[in-house]
Amino acid sequence: MYRVQGDDDYPQPNHNLANLAGALWYLHNEIVWHKEGRRGTYFSSPVTRILKFRVQMKATQPLFAMGMNFGAMNTFDSGECTGPWDCDNLGRSGYVVGCETWQAGAGSNFPHQQWNHLNKYPGATWYSLPGSCPSQRHTNKSSNCVDIAPGGLCPHGVEPTGTWNCTYRLFQVGEITIDELEGIADYEEFIRNGGREYDPKTDKGVNTAFWDRLQHAGACTWRVDAAEKKFREKYPKHQVLPDPKCDFDKHRFYSDRLR
Repeated sequence: MYRVQGDDDYPQPNHNLANLAGALWYLHNEIVWHKEGRRGTYFSSPVTRILKFRVQMKATQPLFAMGMNFGAMNTFDSGECTGPWDCDNLGRSGYVVGCETWQAGAGSNFPHQQWNHLNKYPGATWYSLPGSCPSQRHTNKSSNCVDIAPGGLCPHGVEPTGTWNCTYRLFQVGEITIDELEGIADYEEFIRNGGREYDPKTDKGVNTAFWDRLQHAGACTWRVDAAEKKFREKYPKHQVLPDPKCDFDKHRFYSDRLR
């Protein structure tokens, strides 16, 4: 899995991760089009890196009994679970890893299906890794809340058991900067010289063509391949692992809520 992040390091549980196509879709749809740089819509610190993680996971028995290895994809803001609905899926399935795709007609196409016709990144997938006290932001997680809601991250050295509070473990194994991905030597100089990574009005960049053609499947595939190549060049000994199938089915999981 991968995560788009700034220079600061902070705990990864209670965050959203992605496969590489999903990470680039996030950058393209929510970040690089801002005139002021990579500061996004809801945060002020610029994103600078794509982090790479090796993740091991195991579904809880209630989820597996529904025929799924992945649960619903939750959104997290500063460590707080903000949806879908009131995040009651965690009570139904335990603190499992969630996933979301944009495959038309798929049960995993949830909860951001408003991007169905816009997202042309092949196989783009987002993941959620619920950690301790998901009802609160990182700055407000009391010890009592952590005890009551321990999350799904297994203790150090413990493989996932599939119990409600030990469904995954993860290790950061690498990173690339967004500058090196785009071939920008000095981002501040790029901006000073009138550069812009992507302008949604023209569907292209200024002084760069990396993000040109948002809805062109071939161009999106090229960007994913370029990112994969950067990671392979930087970490040639990393094993290439295929993306697991996102088998969450919203109709089965929310049979009482969705038709």
